[in-house]
Amino acid sequence: MTKRVVVLIIVAISVCAVYFFVKKERSISSKNQITISEKPEEYEREEFVKDRLQYAFDIQKDPATGKIPRNILQREIAFAKTLPLKGSLSSGILTATNLNTYVPAGPENIGGRTRAMGIDKRFGTGNNKVILSGSVSGGIYRTADGGVTWVKVTPLGDIHNVTSIAQDPRPGFQDTWYAGGGEAIGNSASDIGAFYLGFGILKSTDNGLTWTRLTQTVTDLNGSTIQPGTLEIFDNVFDIVHKIIVSPVNGDVFIAGHRRLVRSSDGGQSFKVVFGGNVATTADQGQMDIVSTDAGRLYLAVNGSNPDQSVRGVWTSATGDINSWTRIAGGQTPGVDSLNGWRGNSYNDAGSKRILLALAPSQQQSLFAFYQNGLSQEKDKGAHPEADLFRMDLNANTYTNLSGNMPDFPGQQDGVDPLTLQGGYNMMVVVKPDNPNVVFVGGTNLYRSTDGFSTNTKTEWIGGYQKQNPITASTYPGSHADFHGLFFDPVNLNHAFTINDGGIQQTSQIMASDSPDPVAWSMVNRYQTLQYNYVAIDPASGQNNFFGGAQDNGSYFRKAADPIPNNQFKVGGGDGASASIASVSNNEFTLYFSSQFGSLTRDITNSFTSIQPAGATPNPSGGFGDFVTYFKSDFDNPENLYFANYNRIYRTTNASTVTSGGWTELTGVATALNPSDPGGTGVSIRAMEVSRGPYNSDHVLFIGTSNGEVYRLGNPRDTAASAQPVKITPPGLQGNVADIAANPNNDDELLVVVSNYGVINIFYTNNAKSSIPNWKNAEGNLTLPSIRSCIIVVKKDASGNPATEYYVGTSVGLYSTTNINASTVNWEREGNDVLGLASTVSLAYRPQDNTLLVGTHGNGMFYTSTGTPDFHPNSPGGPITGDSVFIQKIYPTITKDNLFFSVGNLSGVNEISVRIYAMNGQLVYSNSFGYQSSLIDVRRFASGEYIFTISSKDNKHRFTGRFFKF
Repeated sequence: MTKRVVVLIIVAISVCAVYFFVKKERSISSKNQITISEKPEEYEREEFVKDRLQYAFDIQKDPATGKIPRNILQREIAFAKTLPLKGSLSSGILTATNLNTYVPAGPENIGGRTRAMGIDKRFGTGNNKVILSGSVSGGIYRTADGGVTWVKVTPLGDIHNVTSIAQDPRPGFQDTWYAGGGEAIGNSASDIGAFYLGFGILKSTDNGLTWTRLTQTVTDLNGSTIQPGTLEIFDNVFDIVHKIIVSPVNGDVFIAGHRRLVRSSDGGQSFKVVFGGNVATTADQGQMDIVSTDAGRLYLAVNGSNPDQSVRGVWTSATGDINSWTRIAGGQTPGVDSLNGWRGNSYNDAGSKRILLALAPSQQQSLFAFYQNGLSQEKDKGAHPEADLFRMDLNANTYTNLSGNMPDFPGQQDGVDPLTLQGGYNMMVVVKPDNPNVVFVGGTNLYRSTDGFSTNTKTEWIGGYQKQNPITASTYPGSHADFHGLFFDPVNLNHAFTINDGGIQQTSQIMASDSPDPVAWSMVNRYQTLQYNYVAIDPASGQNNFFGGAQDNGSYFRKAADPIPNNQFKVGGGDGASASIASVSNNEFTLYFSSQFGSLTRDITNSFTSIQPAGATPNPSGGFGDFVTYFKSDFDNPENLYFANYNRIYRTTNASTVTSGGWTELTGVATALNPSDPGGTGVSIRAMEVSRGPYNSDHVLFIGTSNGEVYRLGNPRDTAASAQPVKITPPGLQGNVADIAANPNNDDELLVVVSNYGVINIFYTNNAKSSIPNWKNAEGNLTLPSIRSCIIVVKKDASGNPATEYYVGTSVGLYSTTNINASTVNWEREGNDVLGLASTVSLAYRPQDNTLLVGTHGNGMFYTSTGTPDFHPNSPGGPITGDSVFIQKIYPTITKDNLFFSVGNLSGVNEISVRIYAMNGQLVYSNSFGYQSSLIDVRRFASGEYIFTISSKDNKHRFTGRFFKF
């Protein structure tokens, strides 16, 4: 089915960004407690943000138009709602009953980028401890216990993009909340590569428990109607919502949308523009901010480089009505419509010139204006603080320029000090509610002044990166860089929360002054919002150790043996990319992880070695390769590792000891993929898949590229370096090959998925190793979303017969099917409201025990058992089953309390895995034993029939039986 493709105008964004690659040194005690100390390694610069956006754009753009379809995420959500949910009634018929139970796997001790928060004004009174938070790509989260536990409350099937949350502050109306989304710069979720757009305004009237979407129709200044969904241009103010406030006087809702201030006086039933400039045809330079006094007077900040110069600056109105606004700063003429020394207007230089406002709650004639001044903190550009601060006395109509006192500590470090804002991406200014002279400003770091920045001698560095001399890139303990907000407990004003790119942190002593790290922060846990790029699973059966690389937050490892396994620990920093677990045994482990532009590191139980291949093609921005570094570890033979460097593949067969100079380039790959420029950057390898099971010469490596080609390389571990892969591209394939999955038992069966819009996204073949495979378009009813990942699952059904399931992760959820060979493939959505429509970017699968790991970009990771395993690689007849030499018997087959098994006398077997499955395929028991007869206590099992499997560690021998628990 041909997809409808529309045009999105892409605006180049020039922003500064710093990403720090921080490695962790850790020690593990006998109780598996992990102690982490940080060691700075490297940081990256401005080009990285642009390269990240370009990478994300390229893997999604429609090849025919070169654009990402306008409003595609909203359209995907609407489309996803029409697809069947597994286990539900569809047209009166029950869909598939092979249901999976998805379990959150964290991380719980680190969150994803968060730009919005609201603490209930009744917090601390009675039993009220309600906080609402908005993850940029994870949705609205609610806690009723002050942040101990969190529940995602975004409506199922709705856009999970939140950048502003506001409560109606009036007594009697405080159960009403509003939320909006849309991030102009910095996002990396579904609609990446362009502005990440919101989709109207959400409203709750039950204190954030449930939400409904309000009308998107807006009346413009001239009386015309702005309708949602005009696809060719940016034209709806709710596409990007910067700030929402509710008047404390009359409950009017003011929405600082992109280049428009919109008001609703009827609780969101209708909206009208009350301030704005000319009609915008692009979405750049439109940031706004708004605050209100307790008496209802409004102050509005408009980006200092708004293309409509007549609206730039800071404005005020007593009513918020059209034509009631007066500019008090930021115009062109000092003394008339601006202030002396004001540098927040881009008449003479470029830059977004974002402006933020903060009223002093206890002295509301004091208004602080914090804005980008167009300067740079970079050493070679003068090392200036990148923001100015003005304090205005609104009663006396006077002002003080405090810009000379902006944070600039001894020493200098690009991206850390002086105050840096990353192009206006991370900015905040807040005044402590009980003291107008305690002022906080934030950029990559958080700072506190106790004299309102009237001097530079009473300023403390209290979060983000750590204050050191000399200054480095070490993380402030318990904190995270890139600040977006600071919020106070209304009952205890020493208790505060911050939001940033690492989720949420809190402190009980915001005014502490002990050096060198005055304020003690702790992460707010169970806020599962991390944005994964790739996830990986431990290859050992039954071991639910997981690993993943995440945007903004590096690579995190979940160790199942830890007391709180979902409190994952950080292994590497930067923008986490590919990850792999080679082995985990007791307190020892071997991990491989990467970050942006070709970084590849091996971690053998706290010993880190940089192993990216020497001689790789460099990236103009630094490093070696695509922004998201991709490598492939052979799951069942982890000494075999394949590293992608544009169109080049480097191979090692001793991954646990290889050095940067010890790799072999498979030169035949680059020659085949890009014959005109084998060492160039025009083609990139974005997907690799290897055959499962103990390695043999029949194994193959499948390769997918950015220019829509699929290749097969035979015997990849041992073949000559000059051997060229065979092109087996499906006819009609266009775009970026995002993932490839082979059947673990039969590598002739293959799924190939494409991430671009406007093309066929799913291809299937069952003769991938033939000279010319027969390919099928397997999209079926899944025709609109971007497909990011895929897996083929092998199992046994409730009757013990072999069964195969096919999974694809998309920009709007996880889907599966069992009828891949049908004339029309019917995909069903997995995970109900647990997974929802989360962007599912990575899948990792262990067929030994049928554990499936799901990595989302905004909601962390989840895992499930997909049923009774049926893994028999490299053995056409399958494993030896029912062999009394391996297992003699299980008994009794009808039992109330205990189940016994007796082993045989098979040589070469040292360890066995025992699994018990309910008849619906769900795993209910998993354990490993030495090769000896044993007893299993089944008293806790519900009454019914169960399937019992015992397999050798190498899966060459298996015993299967049944028993009944009464």
